[in-house]
Amino acid sequence: MDSSASHVASGGGRPKINEIFAPEAHAGALDPNVTVVLGSRGAGKSFWAGVLGDDAARAFAADAYPRLGLQNIDVKFGFTGVLADGSVSRATIDSQVPIGSEDQKGPMLWRCVLLKALKSIVDPMSPSDDISTMMAKYTNPEMWENDCIQVDKILSSNDRTALIIFDALDSLAMDWERLRKLIDSLLEIAWLTRGFNSIRVKLFLRPDQLRDIGLRFVELPKLLSGATKLTWSGVDLYGMLFTRLAGIEDPILKESLNEVFAEEGVSAAPTGLGRLRSWPLAYDKVIQARVFARLAGPYMGSSHKKGKTYDWPLKHLGDGHSEVTPRSFLTLMIEAARRSHGQIEQVLTAEAIRHGLREASKFRVDQLNDEFPWIKRVLLPLARLQVPCADSQIVDRWRETATIEAVMLRVGNREFLGPFDPRTQQEKHEALILALVRIGVLIIRGDGRYDMPDLFRVAARLLKKGAVAPI
Repeated sequence: MDSSASHVASGGGRPKINEIFAPEAHAGALDPNVTVVLGSRGAGKSFWAGVLGDDAARAFAADAYPRLGLQNIDVKFGFTGVLADGSVSRATIDSQVPIGSEDQKGPMLWRCVLLKALKSIVDPMSPSDDISTMMAKYTNPEMWENDCIQVDKILSSNDRTALIIFDALDSLAMDWERLRKLIDSLLEIAWLTRGFNSIRVKLFLRPDQLRDIGLRFVELPKLLSGATKLTWSGVDLYGMLFTRLAGIEDPILKESLNEVFAEEGVSAAPTGLGRLRSWPLAYDKVIQARVFARLAGPYMGSSHKKGKTYDWPLKHLGDGHSEVTPRSFLTLMIEAARRSHGQIEQVLTAEAIRHGLREASKFRVDQLNDEFPWIKRVLLPLARLQVPCADSQIVDRWRETATIEAVMLRVGNREFLGPFDPRTQQEKHEALILALVRIGVLIIRGDGRYDMPDLFRVAARLLKKGAVAPI
C-alpha cells in the first residue's frame, strides 16, 4: 500500500492499475464532457489526469464508469509542467509569448498547442510543426478553424473523441498578472472547442487559483457551472483503504484479512473495478467502522472519551476547509502500521495512529511547500505559538523575523509565485494571513481568533491545549 499512488504527476509516472479507486463523485474527472475539474493539492487531479493519459489505466477505469465512453477516446497532454510527455513546455511558452504580450499572443499559443495535439492523434506518423511555426502559420484564425473542423470530421467518422488535458497550470508563470492572462486565454480556447463534436478539452485547477488570480474570462461562470470538484468523504477514504488492503499480495496477510472480513459478514474483495464499487467495504460506513474497529480497536483510549478510531483520523487530517486528501489519509495509515509492527492483539494501536498523524503532517507541509514554496518560511516563525490566537500575535512573529521582506525578495527574483499579488491594496501581513486562510492552513474562529488544523499545526510545531503534541 503506497501513498504515492495518489499523486502520480501527469506524465511523471504511470498510475498503477491496482491502486485505482473510483468514487462515484469523481466520475466527472474522467468524463470527456466535463471541461473543468477542481481539486485541492493531493485530491487526485494529477492522478486522474494520469489515468486518462495512460491507455491501460484508462481501459481499467472504463469498467467502473461504462457510461463515459472511455474506450472511445484518445488522449494527449496540452500542458502538465512535465517534460517528455508531448505537452508544451514553459520554456516554449515563454519564448512564444513574451511578458506583456499575453493578451495578443496567449490565445494563438493555446490554439496551436491544441491543434498540434489533435494532429498527433489523427495522423501520428506525420512529422508535426513546432509551436513557433504554427503560430506564424495560423495568424489567420479561419485557417485554424478549418483545420480543426477537418480533424473533428475525421474523429467523428471513426467514432473517436480527442481529449486534450491541461494540468499543473499554476506552474505556467511566476507572475500573478501573467498567470491570470495565460489561464484566461486557455479558458477561452476551451470554451471554443465546445462547438466541435469530437474535440474536448479538460483543465485541472485548484479552487484557490480561481479565487486568487482574478480570472476575467466572461464565460467562466458557465464553465464552472458544469465543473466537477474532487472531494473525498470519509466513506470514500476508508473504501480506498480497504480496497488497497484487499489487493495485498502477501498470502498470509491476505488470508488473515479475509478471515476478519468473513467474521464481520463481509466476503473477500471481488476482482474488477466495477465490481469493487459494490463491495460493502467500499461504500458502507457501518461495516467499514466495524471492520476497522477489529483492526485498530474501537477507541483512541480505554473509553469513548478520546474518540473512535474510525472517526479520529478524519477529524485530525482535515484542512481549514474540512477536506481530507487521500495522500494524507494513506500516509497516516501506512506510518501507523509501521509503528504497530510486531503488535499481536491489534494491527494498529492508538498511539501508532497518533504517530501516523505526525508523519502525515510532515508530509503534508512538505507537499504544500512544493505548491507554495514560501509556506515553510512563513510557518517557521510561528513555532511554539499557542493557538487559537489573535492575528497580532502572528504578525508580531513575522515582523520580528522580517518574514514578508524575505518572501517578497524571492518573489521579486521570480523564484516562485508569491502568496498574494504584490500590487494588492491590503496591508501585506493581512494579505498573507488571508492567503493562509484561503489555502486552508489557518481557520478564523467565531471569536475572531485564528486557529490552525492539526494537519499543519503538528509539523509547524504550534501548540494547542489538549491536542496532539507537535513534532
